[in-house]
Amino acid sequence: MSDSEPKMKTVYLNGIAVGQVPAMGDLKKDREVAQQFLKDKGLYKETTLIQAMFRQAVSFCTTSAHLYEKDLKRVPRNGLSVAPFVVNCAFSLELYLKTLAQIHGTSLKGHKLVELYDSLPPEAHKAIEAAIPGCTKKWKLEGNLIFRDYISELNNAFVEWRYCYEVGQTNMVRIEPTIFAMEVLHEACRSSGKT
Repeated sequence: MSDSEPKMKTVYLNGIAVGQVPAMGDLKKDREVAQQFLKDKGLYKETTLIQAMFRQAVSFCTTSAHLYEKDLKRVPRNGLSVAPFVVNCAFSLELYLKTLAQIHGTSLKGHKLVELYDSLPPEAHKAIEAAIPGCTKKWKLEGNLIFRDYISELNNAFVEWRYCYEVGQTNMVRIEPTIFAMEVLHEACRSSGKT
């Protein structure tokens, strides 16, 4: 390649290379060129607010799943991964709750999971209840299955666990029930067909 030929960047869509575009040397311009390339090929789709919120929830959920599989599923657990696991789970739960609210025509604000859960419209609570049986099969959870109880255990975890060194002692977080709660909310959002 000569100096006069532009450098090229590969464009990926859902992890698959779909073509190449000139590299502009500026991230914003590179994004615009790649987006136009996708539009010209008929591959570009606008992302709705609900889809963007859901994807953000999934990204934090995926990070917590990685920490669980790599550091917390086996014995001995890597204690350094506990706080990032809890923070990512709590933020994922928050975003799933807000996504579910948005799906049902409501916008929610705040970090306290119980307040978010209690503010969901009745249709959102029905979607959660409908998702519970399918998710319950994967986990051996003890006692009565009251979803709000799982959420309340993590109510302030996003704030508390980010600064656990200041708090001194945090509330207990049970790993498997936390993952169960994320799965339930994930499936409740997916069942809408809007994500």
